[in-house]
Amino acid sequence: MATAGTMSGPTADPPPAGEPARPGRRPLAVVFAVLLMVPAAVVWLIAGVGFVVATARSEGSFKWLLWIVGLGILGICLLVVAMTLAGMWLAWAGDSNVLRVPAGFTVGLFVVVLVTLLAQGRLDYQPTMTTPLVIGTLAGISLVLLHTPAARRWLAAPST
Repeated sequence: MATAGTMSGPTADPPPAGEPARPGRRPLAVVFAVLLMVPAAVVWLIAGVGFVVATARSEGSFKWLLWIVGLGILGICLLVVAMTLAGMWLAWAGDSNVLRVPAGFTVGLFVVVLVTLLAQGRLDYQPTMTTPLVIGTLAGISLVLLHTPAARRWLAAPST
């Protein structure tokens, strides 16, 4: 037996007038978009920690300045990780489309770096370039999946 405002079982209350009904099943586009952002969150976490480790191993008279920059970059990376995890949770539940923000940020940073390297003529394949290429591509695919009609319906419908 469903209580007021729940969506369980065949006796679920209909959504208020003017609001779209939530689809019965989570669309595959949302499932894949959430799963494709897992590697991005892991790489952002590793990048932040790696930058702090590189800062700790640095030498020089302005090491305090490097620490300020290193901790700032760690903070940005942790913010992106937190937004990605929250966006994944909210997209899975169908409550919000916040996942588009970290996916768009990751893709945007990927594009800016790629265009900068192309403009400088420094683009040649190095094995270390594989990770950013893969993560940027996965975030781009996730962003495209979040803009599909099924995902938009899932994210726009009230979760009541």
